Amino acid sequence: MLWLHYRASPLREQIGLRYTHSVRLLWVAVFLWIAQGWAENGYVLLIGADGVRHDYLDLYAAPRLRGLRETGSSARALIPCFPSTTFPNFYSMATGLRPARHGLIDMLFYDPGRGERFYYREPDKVSDGSWYGGTPIWTLAGRAGLRTASYFWVGTEAEIGGARPSWWHRYDGRVSHEERVRQVQDWLALPAPERPRLVMVYFADVDSASHMHGPESEPVREAMKRVDETVGGLIDAAAAAQPPVNVIVVSDHGGIAVRGRIRLEEYADFRGFHVASGGNLVRLYSQDQALIERTYRALKGRDRRFEVYRRHQLPAHLHHRGNPRAGDLIVMATGPDLLVTGVSLGPPKGTHGQDPRQFPEMRGIFLAAGPGIRRGVRVPAFENVHVYPLVAHLLGLKAPEGIDGRLAPVKALLTQ
Repeated sequence: MLWLHYRASPLREQIGLRYTHSVRLLWVAVFLWIAQGWAENGYVLLIGADGVRHDYLDLYAAPRLRGLRETGSSARALIPCFPSTTFPNFYSMATGLRPARHGLIDMLFYDPGRGERFYYREPDKVSDGSWYGGTPIWTLAGRAGLRTASYFWVGTEAEIGGARPSWWHRYDGRVSHEERVRQVQDWLALPAPERPRLVMVYFADVDSASHMHGPESEPVREAMKRVDETVGGLIDAAAAAQPPVNVIVVSDHGGIAVRGRIRLEEYADFRGFHVASGGNLVRLYSQDQALIERTYRALKGRDRRFEVYRRHQLPAHLHHRGNPRAGDLIVMATGPDLLVTGVSLGPPKGTHGQDPRQFPEMRGIFLAAGPGIRRGVRVPAFENVHVYPLVAHLLGLKAPEGIDGRLAPVKALLTQ
């Protein structure tokens, strides 16, 4: 409207450039005013609670998490990528890419091109950024000049594409909840020019208890109580910060009770393969096509409790075909059973990793509240790759083109 007025005004000829300069200054002032208002909504605290199933908030006492759901917004569930395990899914939320695209295909896998295996318990692999693809949200923020901080989020202890968060910690499960909360409080209390705009923090308690004792057990109840109290402290820290901080709580997967164990060597000989066994999923790698076909025929149709696929035959909805790290043959349990190769697994009573489309127990939680989040909205279950564009939007950033995550499924959560 100002520009139209300028074009039609008889003053144009009288004051010339001075009028144009004034209009430009006005537009600059408007832009800065909008930017300042946006910056007040531009802080995010992203909390990862490993293994919190979508129904745990109602199954167990979790007053602070329930309060966040009631005062903010939530999803009916957060749908993990396949496999529904920790590293692939927390890194999918960090990149907006499904595992076959960002490269962390599982907790344990073999890379035929490198001739190496990745295992989440090996620090030299976890801290090697060459295993990780995509543009993590902390890298996207850093390129825009924003500071970021992480306490144990997957991928943050590796230098990925030459970048790390401004502050990060190597994973150490012995670090107490209290220490993590204090560190987050300290980050949020920094002077504005130094304060991280994105803070990420992770807790493993519920997942650990679920593996050892089963998902519906007293230790899981106690772990939920502990995580709930800690999240409450983080919510209070975010509310006390100036400007206030958007809080998002997510989990990577749920859990299901183990039904039994299946010894795959009873059906086939795996000599000659690189074997990556991960509970309900076994990946077999070989360049010997005759061996691959012989083993496929030995396993196919032998037991209803598992299915075997050539990689290119995997169901399309798993989005898992495109990366050689997935394996040449993939053996999947069809129920809540553990697939055993070689040395038997230990005593886990709870498991996860199954197809979340077939097993609703694999679905996690999504809760959010803050100045950029609408109140009282509950959206349908959505895939966790959409967390990335949501966080980017709250930070005032544009997500990269071509990622799997989109803003549309979560747009109803936003105040603007």
